[in-house]
Amino acid sequence: MRATPFDIFRKDLLGTPVWMETVEDIETAKCRVRELAGRSPGEYFVFSRETEEIVINTVPRVYELVVPDPVFSRAGELISILYCVNVPLPLPPVFS
Repeated sequence: MRATPFDIFRKDLLGTPVWMETVEDIETAKCRVRELAGRSPGEYFVFSRETEEIVINTVPRVYELVVPDPVFSRAGELISILYCVNVPLPLPPVFS
């Protein structure tokens, strides 16, 4: 039976690691982390069972709350809506 030496984890909102899946090699791990992070933004890391170290660690995406200028109806009622946008930032290297 072949060993599967790399575990992929995602950190939840409290920073607790949540196991996602296990892969056999580092290249597959890199690919899967990119796919997972693309579908569900967050912080991911890959743990090597062989070395017992984190070998890949992503940087979490940053979101900024955008508040538009207030908009009022003709009756003077506030009708603005708050929303979030993904703010593009200069990205450091994805993998350490």
